Amino acid sequence: MRTVKIRETVIGEGMPKICVPITGKSREEIEEETRQVKEMKPDLVEWRADCYEEGKNQEKCLELLKTIRDILGEIPLLFTVRTDKEGGNVQILFEDYVKLLEEAAKTGYADLIDVEVYFEGHDTKNLIRHLQKQNSFVVASNHHFHETPDVEAMLGILREMDQKGADILKLAVMPQCEEEVYTLLQATVKMKKETEKPVITMSMGKTGVLSRLCGEVTGSAVTFAAGIRASAPGQIPVKRMRDTLMLLHESFT
Repeated sequence: MRTVKIRETVIGEGMPKICVPITGKSREEIEEETRQVKEMKPDLVEWRADCYEEGKNQEKCLELLKTIRDILGEIPLLFTVRTDKEGGNVQILFEDYVKLLEEAAKTGYADLIDVEVYFEGHDTKNLIRHLQKQNSFVVASNHHFHETPDVEAMLGILREMDQKGADILKLAVMPQCEEEVYTLLQATVKMKKETEKPVITMSMGKTGVLSRLCGEVTGSAVTFAAGIRASAPGQIPVKRMRDTLMLLHESFT
């Protein structure tokens, strides 16, 4: 697997890297949450800008992005605007979504930017290319909060992300039974063998917790853990996640 190095964090080798989301609503809440999350020493941090109550105000959003960057120091930062179609908190037109992501990339404050590759049927290949020209790494993402597609369907999604040129491929699904967790893991293992790019997959909710822990075996390069609060069902608190990953890592080496 080709690795992606962001500051001093290398995604795609060793233990899955731990990413902690920031999901506060007000500026004050987000600043305090960022300080607390920094103390947890995650490998990277995701700012869920769609949770910010002023998130549609581009100027305020970019100002707060700078503040978060300043607080985090050298911890890599993922900038995400999760739409309501994929479990997020904002309704936004595609042209406004594109503009916000591109302006965030231009600032240089975000090391990685999340792109929903199936944004209401729009072709996001050009968006990915433009963000990369601004020296941002792109995490292509797709979320299924009510189902787990079959193995071939999930492989098709991940392959399309790869073909669109994203640097990291992310897929999240919701299991309806235990068997569907293994369906996701099977797709992850197969995609790991097909692509050189880091892959991130997760089966959400309590049923899918195993998928957040076994990435070193299956090939999922990043796992999301809860800091102050979870951003998706099934996230484990940071310390518990780190201890468990370390225990598993020691068993593999």
